[in-house]
Amino acid sequence: MLRREMMLGTAGELTEHAQMMRAMPDMVHHDANAITVDAGHSGKLVWKFTRAEKFEFACLQPGHYEAGMTGTVTVK
Repeated sequence: MLRREMMLGTAGELTEHAQMMRAMPDMVHHDANAITVDAGHSGKLVWKFTRAEKFEFACLQPGHYEAGMTGTVTVK
């Protein structure tokens, strides 16, 4: 099992951070918009959406973003 990460952000922010994660693969996040969870563990990310919009999220562990571990949240 592999470490996972969830980060909310714009497409540009996610792409930029995915590049940073390739350079620093051991980086761990506990930010307001991101969480890293080790294999066999769980975590919680609580975010209050304040506007109607589509938001993107992704796992930015090296290779995961590129493999398609992304999605969107639509707030109406």
